[in-house]
Amino acid sequence: MSGLAELDDETLITRSRDGDEGAVRTLVARHMDQAYRIAYRMTGHRAQAEDIAQDVLMRMLSYKQGWFSTASFHTWLRRAVINRGIDEFRKRRPSTTLDDAGELSSGDADQEQTMLASESERRVAASVLALPDRQRAAITLCFYENMGLAEAAEVLKTSVGAVESLLHRAKATLREGLLEPDAKGQPRASVSPKLRTIA
Repeated sequence: MSGLAELDDETLITRSRDGDEGAVRTLVARHMDQAYRIAYRMTGHRAQAEDIAQDVLMRMLSYKQGWFSTASFHTWLRRAVINRGIDEFRKRRPSTTLDDAGELSSGDADQEQTMLASESERRVAASVLALPDRQRAAITLCFYENMGLAEAAEVLKTSVGAVESLLHRAKATLREGLLEPDAKGQPRASVSPKLRTIA
């Protein structure tokens, strides 16, 4: 297994199609966390995010055409998770709160746990979940997954300018909903580092 872990994604995908179960397990383990995080941000539902991540990764291995580069593989994976997340969110139409928010894993666990620690930050997450689908996707990719504009544009099959526009509208909505004072004259959410970055 240690040898498999050193192989690139293209090689692992090829080996998985040849029946190498170890290659399948390595691919799933390597990409499950990010697929889950993106699905969770798009749906706000932990169990649903797990199902989406697992299903997308398993479907990936059934495709006949190979990946021409690691970049194209990553683009496909993120796009597939985003699209499935949008579809499932539309079907379920949950309340705009993240369930079990404290259990969300991240590539930067300390930052993520800090972000989700307070009720104020949960409001930020709920407000992101309430954004229109493509705005939510742009925020998820650029701010939570730290992708550049060009990479996010490729995932969303649009232009860099369009991603910038999506982010601008999303930030304006978040700023209005979270930073304007409530009935007591207090901001609806404290201005944490993550909120400052987004809004």
